Amino acid sequence: MWDEEIEKAMLYYIIFEHEDYLLDENDFVGERNQKIIKAINELKAEKQDISIMSIKSKIKANSKQVLDYLITLGEYIRIVSGEEAYTRLIELSKKRRLVRLLDIERQEIIDCENIDIVAERIIKGINKVEQINEKEKTFLQKVVDVTEQIEKNTLKGTDYSLYTGITDLDNMMCGLHKQELTIIGARPGVGKTTLALQIAEHIAQKGIETAFISLEMSDFQIIQKMLTNKTKVKSYKMRLGTLEEQDLEKIGIASAEIAKLPLHLITNARTIQHIENIARKLKNKNNLGLLVIDYIQLIKNKGKFNNREQEVADITRTLKLLSLELDIPILGLCQLNRNASKNEPTLADLRESGSIEQDADNVLFLYQENENEENIVDITLKIAKQRAGETGKIHLKFNKANSEFKGVIRC
Repeated sequence: MWDEEIEKAMLYYIIFEHEDYLLDENDFVGERNQKIIKAINELKAEKQDISIMSIKSKIKANSKQVLDYLITLGEYIRIVSGEEAYTRLIELSKKRRLVRLLDIERQEIIDCENIDIVAERIIKGINKVEQINEKEKTFLQKVVDVTEQIEKNTLKGTDYSLYTGITDLDNMMCGLHKQELTIIGARPGVGKTTLALQIAEHIAQKGIETAFISLEMSDFQIIQKMLTNKTKVKSYKMRLGTLEEQDLEKIGIASAEIAKLPLHLITNARTIQHIENIARKLKNKNNLGLLVIDYIQLIKNKGKFNNREQEVADITRTLKLLSLELDIPILGLCQLNRNASKNEPTLADLRESGSIEQDADNVLFLYQENENEENIVDITLKIAKQRAGETGKIHLKFNKANSEFKGVIRC
């Protein structure tokens, strides 16, 4: 799986045509070619000119033969362009790397106790191979890209695709953001699952591929929540089977509507390795745009740790890195300490790990003020941390019977 002429043509374009390609020794098979590209990379690092003489000075052994070899490289360009040579070289390099990866993991697959860990490692390796032809941008290029993106955003106006649908929250945070980990923390029964599900459905309605991973509830319970919210039919009537004909009609219409959503409901994931696997598959296959996890403290980690705090710390760090890698927002729900049921929650109330506060870009708390009507609860949504904005409080009403937070509008 190598082409000697392509390797020589690639070296010609780099040395004589001064084309700038990001390559390393693993992209070449010929031993002499590997030494030459290594020398080229060393010269680049030292900010020296790339020429046959500077390369010759780097490769001291057999320098006369090296010089003669470099002079003959032009014979191999033929009709192939620099881009064509680069594309072919990278294709062959990827094939070799994938074969090596699978050869290394083959015995691991046979002997392993936890196949999820091996599968996740293979997927990471495949993704790494896929990224090898991405050219490293200079700082100047990165500045230009950011400036152009800002100009595009200004011209096309506000992008509402990741807005949550909660007006006051969106005014303060401008919705969710790619590459950010947002945590919603609350004590049991305050509505964090309902709020997260409501946000997920709202964003999915805009055509954004959304994954909702629940480690606490079944498919039936989650879909029932969605139907209750949409139809306003009391959930206890669904459980007891005391629905009237008009209720069934509403449920039938609502079921048809939510079935069309690009929403992936996963209730069988238990480990962070499994969640990573699911997210990467959905990103590659469906262009995943939002990942919601209910909730973080129920996630297990197949790695070995001295205590639960270290385990949770590794989980939250993995989620943050996953949001960066997949270029998506991740919304993770979190249980709070018992203290938070008596007082206004603070970052110190995040249960089991201080790393949640550290790794999260945004931390939101839900807490109950008072119950002023039957099943209607006054809820304060507190933005306790926002890496790119201000903190503050928002007041909402939570209708437990209808699984709905009031004050939600459509953008």
